[in-house]
Amino acid sequence: MKITKHMQSCFVIETGATKILIDPGTFVFNEEGLTPEAFKNIPLLIFTHEHADHFDWENVKKIIDLNDPKIIATSAIIDLVNQDYSNHECVELKPGAVEKFNDITIEGYESTHGPLPNGKPAPTVIGIVIDDGQTRFYTPGDSINLNPQARADITAVPICGQVVMDIPSAKEQLLQTPPKLAIPMHYDNPQYPTNVNDFVQAMQDTGIEVRVLNSGEETIYGSL
Repeated sequence: MKITKHMQSCFVIETGATKILIDPGTFVFNEEGLTPEAFKNIPLLIFTHEHADHFDWENVKKIIDLNDPKIIATSAIIDLVNQDYSNHECVELKPGAVEKFNDITIEGYESTHGPLPNGKPAPTVIGIVIDDGQTRFYTPGDSINLNPQARADITAVPICGQVVMDIPSAKEQLLQTPPKLAIPMHYDNPQYPTNVNDFVQAMQDTGIEVRVLNSGEETIYGSL
């Protein structure tokens, strides 16, 4: 499995013949400076929730036009997609649901978005496990918890402490259901500065490998 990380909580997962794009949000396009054309040959789009830092709708529309991908997401995302793409292939993923796509399985797990600073209701978030038969990759999206049922080889863990878990909580929860590899995410927002090296230091001697991926950087776990 090849994992490429982009800003905030965006990942491209490649396994076998399948390439998956997860949560392309505003930071990917406005801060990292990518264009939708950077995401070609994407047959599957997955969204954990509708906030703009995970779902930049204007750029997502261009990605849809370029790729005609299947979309797996929450009902709120699907409602937004259907406003402009009434016949597009969309599947709602709920906790406990399982979807098949080519050589992979996509599993849904409950996540809990933290309280919003503006006091508005928090969105429904779906945690995702991608299983290619050899490796399991888990992202909870914006969440103050890691779902203990979502056992994975690789866990993408949010760490900034604003609407998501902070570093001590991330460490505690990773140790409850330890993956082999942890990839920190959701620390790029300059409004909520987070030193990712503090997470690396906190995870020392836990037995869990940490790989910090810069924007656009990739890593390979297991085989492709």
